[in-house]
Amino acid sequence: MTLSRRQVIKCMSIGAGSALLGPMVRQARAAADQPEALPNRFVFVVRSNGLRPWGIVPEKLQDLGADRHEQDKIHDEPLADHTLHQTMRALDPVKDYVTIVMGLSGRAGAVSDPHSANFGALGMYRSDQGSPPAAETIDGALAKAMPGIFTHLGFKMGGTGDTIAHPALSAWGKNKPIPFYCSPTLAYKQLFGSLAKNEKLKTASELDAHLLDFLANDVRRVQKKLTAAEREKLNHYLQGFEALRDRRVKLATLDDSVRVHIPSITDKYTSPVETHRLEAHFDMAAAALIAGLTNVVTIDADDLGGHYTGLGLGEKSIHGIGHLSDDFKKGRDTNFADGTDGVGARNIVRKFQMDLIGGLARKLRAVPEGDGNMLDNTLIVMLSDAGHVHHANYQHFPLVLVGNVGGKFKTSRYLHYPNYGQPGNRTLGSFYLSLLKAANHPRNAFGQVDLKLPKQEQSEPLSELFA
Repeated sequence: MTLSRRQVIKCMSIGAGSALLGPMVRQARAAADQPEALPNRFVFVVRSNGLRPWGIVPEKLQDLGADRHEQDKIHDEPLADHTLHQTMRALDPVKDYVTIVMGLSGRAGAVSDPHSANFGALGMYRSDQGSPPAAETIDGALAKAMPGIFTHLGFKMGGTGDTIAHPALSAWGKNKPIPFYCSPTLAYKQLFGSLAKNEKLKTASELDAHLLDFLANDVRRVQKKLTAAEREKLNHYLQGFEALRDRRVKLATLDDSVRVHIPSITDKYTSPVETHRLEAHFDMAAAALIAGLTNVVTIDADDLGGHYTGLGLGEKSIHGIGHLSDDFKKGRDTNFADGTDGVGARNIVRKFQMDLIGGLARKLRAVPEGDGNMLDNTLIVMLSDAGHVHHANYQHFPLVLVGNVGGKFKTSRYLHYPNYGQPGNRTLGSFYLSLLKAANHPRNAFGQVDLKLPKQEQSEPLSELFA
């Protein structure tokens, strides 16, 4: 006989032996004014179609962002005397936290597909389209090193019918992709349902908690009747159920000072407009970080098959926008009916994404923490999975950084490394080593080595980033 969910919950017995955890250690130590106990946080915002250098260089430095620009030595100067690109004005209030990095190579992650390095963008290894991850990615590595109630949170701008996705972007390790929320409503329910004031969401969350208890116990009973191989496979499901249940126990210990940061459900959570849903994801990312639910967030900001109808760019897919010329005089017939050209379309998309990043940064800066604020202990990293252009050779991965990871990074600067093959060129892998060092989990290798570049430098962090 098949039982309904209500019958299952009514018939099962819930154990009461699990003691609730006390207030989070981090918050207690921070209140005691021990800065060394403050957590480091990392947010990765990954976009498709490339991150054009000309679209992020400050004014008066346009030559450094020109196509085919050749840089043969390190260029390092403060941003104080420069105005940020017009599409980055949302970062003006946090300009002191901004660092623009150019010239890092990612050839070790080069693939035949010019559209995306896939897992290689965050993993610095070769990852062909459709292949499972070959190793961990930097967000997975940091999340494992600094686990929160939710070890990692991933958000993706998916379609209206999507709920959970496994984009070829983030991984715990070999053959272990990290799931991302596509549905803002589902993410809200699972992250904040037990804390929310919306009674329907709260009740649904409590039912889920009971069901998780039942499922975990039921899986244990079934395991005893399986072969060793089958038990190992089923154990992965058990670990998932127990992880969800453990999170709910920890969530129950959060006090009212945390609950005030929970976002309110608005129409954008269920909107058919993709940009509205991405805004909701950024809202939840901010709330989860402020509430102390996680220390690592990855936001898959778009993909080539999507559209930007919410920005008035619905005539073309994101992939189609990638093929628009940067020169208005070329390919006029491929542009939008209203005259928007490739440069204009890319500016519109980039401004939208920078506005969301700026809003997230300002929210974190507004929250006191230790002797400063949350942005002082956070680093937001924006990059593209294709490097600097739509059809990439993966020799250049521009970055926009916001934050200084507890004062470890020098900020408010423009840092441009020599081009690929030039002495002094550094890799994206060395940048990821820098993040691990800043998080107090140093390594001497991350990802694959580019055999065409000096091996020793690829085992070292970027010293120029550190204060």
